[in-house]
Amino acid sequence: MGTLATVSTDEVRPHERTAFWTDLIWHKLGRLRSETFGDENFRGRMVLGEVGSVKMCRLSAARHRVLRTPDLIRQDDRGYLKLVVQLEGSTWFEQNGQKTLLSPGEWSIYDTMKAYSVSNTGPIEQLVLLVPREQVLTAGMKADDLMVQRYSARAGIGRLACDLMGAAFDEIPGSSPQSAAAVGEAITQLLRHSLLERSGVPTDLSHREALRDRIKAYIDRNLRDPGLSIDQIADALHCGKRNLHKVFSHDGTTISDFIWRLRLERCRDDLAAPTCAWKSITEIAFSWGFNSSTHFSKAFKEAFGMPPRAYRLAAGKESEHLRPRVRRDASFTSSVASVLRSIDLPDEYRAG
Repeated sequence: MGTLATVSTDEVRPHERTAFWTDLIWHKLGRLRSETFGDENFRGRMVLGEVGSVKMCRLSAARHRVLRTPDLIRQDDRGYLKLVVQLEGSTWFEQNGQKTLLSPGEWSIYDTMKAYSVSNTGPIEQLVLLVPREQVLTAGMKADDLMVQRYSARAGIGRLACDLMGAAFDEIPGSSPQSAAAVGEAITQLLRHSLLERSGVPTDLSHREALRDRIKAYIDRNLRDPGLSIDQIADALHCGKRNLHKVFSHDGTTISDFIWRLRLERCRDDLAAPTCAWKSITEIAFSWGFNSSTHFSKAFKEAFGMPPRAYRLAAGKESEHLRPRVRRDASFTSSVASVLRSIDLPDEYRAG
């Protein structure tokens, strides 16, 4: 079963914390020299775990700096790439003439086989990963151009990778060796695809996301059409229905469910909007592609827990005191299996 180990400077006396942290960095994150700038009140904390071949650490600490020098590399020549997801604070990374400032919502990667420095300008929190380089880098990449760059943790494949890293770290306790190995493999695959995307090399995953965006855009433009169907979408986008279904399987839903759910949300918006108060419930439902008021009423109650008439009354009372705020439901999170499936797509999808 997987475990997380927590180590903190709170375990020692204040005057021993700097030496304790220096030793901790040395043994847990590779041969590194660390500096705390003489901070007598320095505090730091690490939570450590592993998923397969990937070593993970959630690190929070006051202002400090770490150095990796050529003599230290000779003492520890394991071929790891180190990846940092910035959660709080800001950090300067420098390696091989490249220098970048990382802020929350960004991540970067650098090579432990080359000298580098990491300077945390104030209190920070990071998710740090050590990943075997041979599992991430491929012959088509110019590795030096990809190191010490800023990558977004909020968009594209990088978002998927960082979401998976965070979820994987939280699930380490109690995970079996088999599931941990599968998660580690998924993380390294997503990292590899993120770097390929930055290199300008198209990947299966970036194709999938691009097609999904096209599908959603087409649905949004034609949502009011009662005849909107998978066949219509496939014809319009010149794509096979099988590929359409596969793209949406990653979201844990089907295209039909997505269409009906979006229609219900648009109806809900209109029911709460003062500008639509003059419209009947049936008129609103039919304007968004429904063709049966009975079906609409039943579907609305199943989705939102009350009939449309009750929702409209409640929204009207609320608007007397404050502006209505319509909340969107959070999207489904993907399983590791669906991430792996989404990467290994058939050749015909590439053509689509």
